[in-house]
Formats: sequence, C-alpha cells, structure tokens
Amino acid sequence: MKSKIFVRFWLHKSKMNSNGEHPIYMRVRIDGEFFIKSIGRYIKPSTWDKSAMKVKGMSNDATLINNQIDTLKVNVYQIFNQYNLLGKPFSVFDIKSAIEGKDKYQLTLIQAFNEHITDMTKLLGKGYELVTINSYNITKRRIKQFLQAKYKRNDINLYELNLNFINEFEVFLRDKYNNSSATCYKHYQRIAKVLNKSMERGYIEKFPFSGYKLRMPKKQIEYLTKNEISRIEALEFTIERLNIIRDIFIFCCYTGLAYCEVESVTRINIIEGIDGSPWLKLIRKKTKREYQVPLLPKALSIIDKYESHPKCIQSGKLLPVPSNVKYNAYLKEIADLSGIEKNLTTHIARKTFASTIMLANGVNIAVLSKFLGHSSIQITLDSYATVIDELILSNIKMLKSKLPD
Repeated sequence: MKSKIFVRFWLHKSKMNSNGEHPIYMRVRIDGEFFIKSIGRYIKPSTWDKSAMKVKGMSNDATLINNQIDTLKVNVYQIFNQYNLLGKPFSVFDIKSAIEGKDKYQLTLIQAFNEHITDMTKLLGKGYELVTINSYNITKRRIKQFLQAKYKRNDINLYELNLNFINEFEVFLRDKYNNSSATCYKHYQRIAKVLNKSMERGYIEKFPFSGYKLRMPKKQIEYLTKNEISRIEALEFTIERLNIIRDIFIFCCYTGLAYCEVESVTRINIIEGIDGSPWLKLIRKKTKREYQVPLLPKALSIIDKYESHPKCIQSGKLLPVPSNVKYNAYLKEIADLSGIEKNLTTHIARKTFASTIMLANGVNIAVLSKFLGHSSIQITLDSYATVIDELILSNIKMLKSKLPD
C-alpha cells in the first residue's frame, strides 16, 4: 500500500519571544511517524489563520512568510515524490534530513558549484585555467545575488530547480547587470555544466532546464580588410618597438595565433606539413587541442627577420613578444598612426586570419576549423556566421555581374 504524507503548519503557543510572538511550526507525518520543525518565523496570535494555515493580511511580512510556507510544503511533497520514484525504502526522517540538507543526495546549487570549483582547482594547470575557475565563481556570485533579491535566501536545493528558475535568472541578469544574450548564455552554460556533473553523481535524476531557449544574436565579428592589413604592413616607424609589434601583429593575421600561442611558439613547433612546406604544430591553450596551421610566405619572412634577434636567441622563441599589456598598448599606438579606427588586439588578428586571409580566399569552413584548433565545425560556423553571410552576398553579386541579363 502506497504511503500517504500529511503536512500541517501551526502556531506553537507554548513558546513565545520577548515581543509576545509565537513561532510557526511544521508537522510532517507518514504512516504514523512524524517530525516537527520550526520554520524560523514568529508572529502575533491574532494574525494567524488556523484553518488556512497562513498569516492573515497582505503585508510584506505576511506575504513573505506565506511564500515560505508554500515553498516548504512544495519542497516536502517534491522530496516525497522523488523518494517514491526512486523506489527505495524511506521514512519521514529521510524527508527531514533532505529538507535540512543533511541528505547527500539533496545537494544545493551553491554546494554543487563549490564541489565543481574544488574539482577544477585541484586540476589547475592540468586541464583548467584560473580564468575558467574565476568565471564559475562569478556565476555562483550572480546566483546568490539573484536568490537574495528574488527569494530572500542564499541557496536553493537542486530538486527545486525548474524552467521558471532559469528564465527568471536570465531576466535578473539582463535587468540588474544589463547582460547581453552572450553573457547570459555563458552563465547558463556554467550552471548546466554543474548540473550535468550533479546528474553523473546521482544528486538529481534529470536536467531541470529542458526546453530553455535563449536567442543568441549573430556575433558581429571585427576584423581587418585586405586594404587595412596592407596599410599596417607598409608602415615604417622611427621607434623600433612599434616595428616589432607591427610584425608580430601581421604574423598573427597570417597564422591565427592567439597571444598565449604567439608568445610561446618556438622552432620546435615548426614541422613539415602535408604539402612538404613548413607548418606550425601547436596545442591550443584554450581547448588543449593539438592543431596545425600552414606558415604562409608573409609569416615565414617575419620568422626569418627575427631569427637573430637577441631576445629570440636568449629565449629560443620565434618572435620577441612583450607582455600582453604592453603588446595591446603598443597596438593602440599603431592604430592611431595608421588611421585605423578598429580596436587592434591579438583577438582581431585571429579574426582577420579566419575572415580576410582564409574565408575570403575560398578556404573551406571545415579546413578553417582545423586551422583554428576548434573542437567542432559548429563552433566555427557559430563564430563566423556574419562573415559567411557577407561572403554569400559578395558571391551572389559577383555571380549576377557575370551572368547575362
């Protein structure tokens, strides 16, 4: 015979605080066994509705307490139903343990985040970078801020999560922090990662945000045109450090290397490619994936130019790359002197490689994905969707001009 559960709330009149208020208690009973528990709220006896088991009126305090009562009641029933679904024996005291967070299978969202962050910290430098760990801490902080603003609480049980939670969290991020769709999606990805880990560990049985949809706008990719690249290449500076920075930037435009890769690349990374010419074989720091990229003539000439540079000889690296802060600061000087209004960074160099050097010259998207060290072609398609659209329009115009009227 299936067990039945009964949940009641009452005013414990034998207890009273110095303000003449009595505590509200909850009683949960299953098959003759029961437990009682204070909900941590005190009220005047005159404000308690015994039959409704609620606080009378519509004041802020009344609404807050009544919401807490409703939440507790829903939680008890959710835990009860969850135990029934598991098909394992349980008692009313298992329900109590779950409510109090003592059941290891009733983890909270913040606890799950802490567990995942601890795991990543143990693997720092062996699969995870500090920037990744920091991003999870930021998401955890935003969740706490949301819970406090929306529910006046600091945590939430995993079994309480539902589609409404993630939808409201998105609204909170947009309203409070003016977050873009891309930023909201990053927070969602981290939460989803933590929840998937919780599923693997048996804390929850199914993903609570199924059906959640976040419309992602196409990224507007900023990159240099062929003309802009030529303008920078043609510049000659009286200050030698700017000539060096220009060369490093152009090298990145022709190889697609990010700062951390161009800063560390050495002659050991140069291999004979599938066409018999020099290629670079690298590990993409962001994804830990091995990839290869051909060394085009412009890139090779820059390597040869700095072969005898003192810093390269001393470090064994291909190019005399300064710190990231100095590099980006010097690039701003170059942008000003060249009259280019775009924000020159190593990132824009990588985008220029993908867009102007590769896609615009007919390189297949699958090949480009390999050259960029992406883990899938879908990432490349998503990242360069607007560029691909521009190329489609350009090709259509070219086709129309060639066809007879």
